[in-house]
Amino acid sequence: MRRSVKCLLSIIIIIAFAFTLVGCGEKPAAKETEAKEELVIALDQYLANKKPPEGIGVDHCTQIYEPLLFLNNKLEIQPGLVTSWERIDDLNWRLKLREGVKFHNGKEFDAESVKFIFTMYLDKTSYTAQRIKEVVNHDSFKIVDKHILEVKTIKPYPFFPALLTHPNVVGVEPEAFKKGEIVGTGPYKLIEYVTDQHVIVERNDDYWGKKPFFKRVVFKIVPDENTRVMALKTGDVDMALYPALPSLKELQKEYTAFYGFNGLPYLMFNFEKPYTKNINFRKALCMAIDKEKIAEEICYGTAEPASSLIPKELLYSIEGEYKGISYNPTKAKELLKESGYTDSDNDGYVDKDGKNIELTFVFFSPEQEYKAMVETIASSLKDIGIKVKIAAMEMASYDEVIFEKGNYDICLDGTGIFWGSSSTMLYDHFYSKSGLLGFHRLKDAEIDKLIEEGMELESRNDIKGAAEKYKAAQKRAIDELVFLCPVVFQKHIVVAKKNVKNFSPFPYSWMFYNGCTKNTLGEIKWED
Repeated sequence: MRRSVKCLLSIIIIIAFAFTLVGCGEKPAAKETEAKEELVIALDQYLANKKPPEGIGVDHCTQIYEPLLFLNNKLEIQPGLVTSWERIDDLNWRLKLREGVKFHNGKEFDAESVKFIFTMYLDKTSYTAQRIKEVVNHDSFKIVDKHILEVKTIKPYPFFPALLTHPNVVGVEPEAFKKGEIVGTGPYKLIEYVTDQHVIVERNDDYWGKKPFFKRVVFKIVPDENTRVMALKTGDVDMALYPALPSLKELQKEYTAFYGFNGLPYLMFNFEKPYTKNINFRKALCMAIDKEKIAEEICYGTAEPASSLIPKELLYSIEGEYKGISYNPTKAKELLKESGYTDSDNDGYVDKDGKNIELTFVFFSPEQEYKAMVETIASSLKDIGIKVKIAAMEMASYDEVIFEKGNYDICLDGTGIFWGSSSTMLYDHFYSKSGLLGFHRLKDAEIDKLIEEGMELESRNDIKGAAEKYKAAQKRAIDELVFLCPVVFQKHIVVAKKNVKNFSPFPYSWMFYNGCTKNTLGEIKWED
């Protein structure tokens, strides 16, 4: 009897222990399943627009909104929320909208909401608003039915389909927008945004297109590059954007690195200032910049010296067939002397009429590497006899200085492809009728004509003819007239856990472009 009881007790203990083991084994499995549904990304910064009704309220990486037309990885325009577009004549366009698309609040995406996308910008002053007001007004729209909208532009505008790819020309639900709510049509919807801390989005299971792999994506805002990498190493995040470049080679031994074209910093001139009105003075500044040194020493070989705006991998580039203004400090000093700037008192700085030149050099401080680039350029300018006063700017003061007050001489600004194909960079920087404002803009009738002819040829898919016009416009703007001085082509750089797959940064200023046909965020998945 005792033996039977003892055996029975032993059996009970063994069974209990077995259940304990099973229970212990199940908990990590549950956590793993839960983890597979969430992706955590460490961002360097989160450039949210102003909240509705002033702006769309979120950064483009969140995929909450979608532009009307999409782009593929070759920057070719593809159907999106608009399924077809037809140019009826020079001014009139007909848009066919995708049927069955719902906003996150369940309301239908229709022609009224597309009209609202444009008209909401007509009383605003942002960059996007400046573009749109050059193209349409309140009388431009005719709603044919729920899914057909006709648009009459205020001037011939071949780039109209390209404008529909802009990441701010997106599907917003009008009534929600007026109430200050963030409601789009995208594959993710907003759950929480805590300023300077994190943004959480959740998969839109009613999305009209392919559903993303992850149920939730958490964007952690971590400004310090070393802290982002540490978060990756501790497992707090799965992906980290823009790691400290000196540590990149070592990181690639343990993590996967993803690369893609980002944009380029360039030297911008204030043409209202007496010095920079002089073309030889501008050439001298450009010749003082050692782009190779910046690419190798500051960017640790991840960037390439730039002679123009468009990198060689993209359409309409003149890299390789055009050398640009080369580094030549000796020639720079000669040009300064020809322009009347000499060091008359032997203090190491050039002067004119007995007064030293001192340039106010501003830059956008949140951009990584910009501070080091500005200091290097300032040192190079000192070597040719120009004194420089550096001023770092946050977003609010930067916009005020650059676009409103103009109290600067030169600026290290960043640019890239913000909409459409690579030709839109030329439109934004060199075309005087773009509607974009600022003290850094020049007007040249010959360049305007070349860009207009290129736009028309590109709209007819005559890429060879368009390339001829666009390349001629670039050479004149950069070499002959020195509108600006490109510095280096930078790359998007992301390091991620080895099991993160299918990520390909878009060749665009925003690596998570919300209108990519192969959704750069939605395609990311764990390794099978």
